[in-house]
Amino acid sequence: MDLTPIAQAILVYTVLAVGVLVTLFGGLAQLRELPRALKSGPNAALVRRGFLAASVGMGSVGGSLLALELGGPGAIGWMWVASFLGMGLVYAEVMLALRFRRRVGDQRRAGTVYALADGIPPLHVRALEWLGAPNLISGQTLALLFSLVFMVFAVAAGSMLQTQQSGVLLATLGGDRWLVAGFLVVAAGIGMLVPKLRDFVVALGPVAVALYVLAVILMIVRSPGDPGAALSQIISGMRGATPAELAGGAAGGGLLMALQVGFLRGTLATEAGIGSVGFTPQADAAKRPEAAAAAAMLAPLISGIVVPTLTAIVALTSTPWVNQRVDEPGERLASADERLASDAELIEIAAVLGDGDLERLSPDDRKRVVALWAPLERPQARGTAASLQAGQTVVLPIDAIAPEGATDDSEGMLEDHVYPMVMRASPRGMKVPAREGQKSLVLGLAEETELIREVVFHDRNAARGMHAAYDLRIPVKNEVLGAEGQQFVRLTPVDESVDLYRLSKTRDGPYAVFGDFRFEGLVTKMFQTRWGVHHALFEVDPPPYRPLSLRTTVPSAAFRGPYFDNGEARPPLAMVAREGFEAPIGARIQMEFRPPPRGMEFGHLLTSGELMTPPWAFLADTTTAVIRHKTDPSKDLLIPVSATLVDGTLRFLSGRKDIADFAKADRWRAYTGPYLLPPPQRLEVEVHAGARFPASSSYLSRLGLDRSSLAGPLSDRRTLVAVHPYGEPQGSRGELYTPHPAELAPFMEGPYVSGEGLERVGWASRMEVKRSSALLLSVSVLILALTTMIAWGGYGARAADFAFGRGAGVGFRVVFLVAGLAGATLTVLPILTIADYAMLGLVTLHGLGLLVLLIRTRPLKSPEPPSA
Repeated sequence: MDLTPIAQAILVYTVLAVGVLVTLFGGLAQLRELPRALKSGPNAALVRRGFLAASVGMGSVGGSLLALELGGPGAIGWMWVASFLGMGLVYAEVMLALRFRRRVGDQRRAGTVYALADGIPPLHVRALEWLGAPNLISGQTLALLFSLVFMVFAVAAGSMLQTQQSGVLLATLGGDRWLVAGFLVVAAGIGMLVPKLRDFVVALGPVAVALYVLAVILMIVRSPGDPGAALSQIISGMRGATPAELAGGAAGGGLLMALQVGFLRGTLATEAGIGSVGFTPQADAAKRPEAAAAAAMLAPLISGIVVPTLTAIVALTSTPWVNQRVDEPGERLASADERLASDAELIEIAAVLGDGDLERLSPDDRKRVVALWAPLERPQARGTAASLQAGQTVVLPIDAIAPEGATDDSEGMLEDHVYPMVMRASPRGMKVPAREGQKSLVLGLAEETELIREVVFHDRNAARGMHAAYDLRIPVKNEVLGAEGQQFVRLTPVDESVDLYRLSKTRDGPYAVFGDFRFEGLVTKMFQTRWGVHHALFEVDPPPYRPLSLRTTVPSAAFRGPYFDNGEARPPLAMVAREGFEAPIGARIQMEFRPPPRGMEFGHLLTSGELMTPPWAFLADTTTAVIRHKTDPSKDLLIPVSATLVDGTLRFLSGRKDIADFAKADRWRAYTGPYLLPPPQRLEVEVHAGARFPASSSYLSRLGLDRSSLAGPLSDRRTLVAVHPYGEPQGSRGELYTPHPAELAPFMEGPYVSGEGLERVGWASRMEVKRSSALLLSVSVLILALTTMIAWGGYGARAADFAFGRGAGVGFRVVFLVAGLAGATLTVLPILTIADYAMLGLVTLHGLGLLVLLIRTRPLKSPEPPSA
């Protein structure tokens, strides 16, 4: 929460109390005046456009998603209640603002500050006579305080929130946050200076609302979820999540949480109760106050009920997996630090591997926390066998062979037929010897050796050497030398200062990154003690001097397969999704890896006291490390750190003088560390079918299944392919780089489906393969943000003129626009913190004044006779 619990309670229950009292004082104006609002004439319609232009902005659109994330679906239902009460508040605010219009220059202006200043008489307090201000407690003082707080709210919610949230949403659609903020600031500045342009943009407000609603409806219609179920969640969620739902990871909390969050965001969305509607320029010339007030009442209906509800439904139906893991629990692996799975993860694992019984899980099962990334390619093997006649053979899957009597291979492989096959080479390479005094590596000439362009050195530490993250890649020149029939390739580092032999003494290597090994495979029937009678594949007529063979590649970790060689490009690694994940094929989803709460066990300490890690780009932004207490996590130490790139690695230094040497900190009796706390690493994944995804051997074994050639237990699932320059982990090339998710997975938690606030709407539009609603969404959001900024720039300027005198509004507009640019650099939380505290002040000040004015001016009717 951005507000403290006490501050939030004060704001929420003040809105609730004032809303109920005003509703009673106004005689249920929300219902009584609704027909008038719908039948109002052109003058009232102009007023309604002005109110809509200001209220349906990012506070309305983004506020509903923030309510959904913090309070669960039920918070949206409580936004309805807040908006219903808000309709009555808006009606009263407009009536009072019009009743107490003040002449400013040659114009009559409506405004909440004028209503407070002129409608509440001073209260003579003898105790204040010694200050010379016995009338200090007055409507004028209340109006002055209100205007000061109002300006703060206008800057935070009317400027920074608009550029920040619209930038976040449009960034998910390929835009740039700075460009979005710059456009909005420039356009808003021009709109404030040119009245006719301002009126034109305000007139576009209802059009933008309609475009946004149309875009959201299109997304709902095409979403994989059920809108009816989403609406049911909202209604049933108003009572709060049950203990069982909370244990299962339900968003939000109980009734109190849903109510408070719903009212908090409902107030931000509708702006009801904070006094803003009284500043609308279109109200200045309103001829029929009752009609204008009734017309204004529709703004909370749209901004607090219609728009938030549709936005929440699209989030619940298109991105229901936000903050959840969607990978298959049965295909998880142990992490690099072998941490134990959480209780929620254990329940997921047990459901797949233990029939729901936690007691059936083995110790290894309890360490399954890392998503498996495997190639989207089905290997034609369920084992290997040696043969005196054929040499190395591959035992084919049972269903790989066509039925007896088949004459073509459309139903499977045919016995005694030859098939083009391929063994895929690992990007981490295959170990080759490096000789002292030789700057190059020499290998026999073959197709797979001609393709070598890099050699790799693994970390010498066995635990770190298992992970590509610690690899060092060296580019090499590949030269074909030698006479015909005796040719070979010479691999020489591109950087002549690199000595491969010396590197082999400090690292494990070199490993040459071969090209894929292709061969002709003959299908035959064989017998072997372990496999019995079976069909196998062996290499036909291998060249005598070829560096690689089936015998050297099949048992090696440097190759995988064999696969059918159908001429297609090498497929990328993919993660298989859990059952029930039905995102459209071709859609793109944003995900993120998160550091463990007590930091990543990553890198290793140097004797210099520095922590050295691979040069992952996002790690360079790390500012905090954890020194863990061995027995009491509450005693963990958070240490500021800084990172520098040195010799192709990141080096982290402590920012505390008493722990300047991390190596010494590691030797403390009660502590270990350091463990880095980097920001989450985001990635985009594309949804694919799972027909080609191969279940792991351990997964098949647990289910008692054999490897299948054509299908498997996960074939009907979705798979997620990372949108990344490389299809597989590559390791470091000596500079900052973005790691492949399979490289990240052993060290971080997740991946989780990400998306906060308006990001969810952006990603929902990307769930559509055709993405036809993305343009509508982009245009409508830009217009909504722009109309809101222009309106709030004018509101704040009026408040500034009241507080500091005419002309102060110009200075306010400058501050307002500069703050809009600042919104592009901020996250939503600090902006909401400012806006919510300002909103607390406005609700308190204006609520008090509103009740006093209502009591003094009942019945709530305009003294002005209606005019045609």
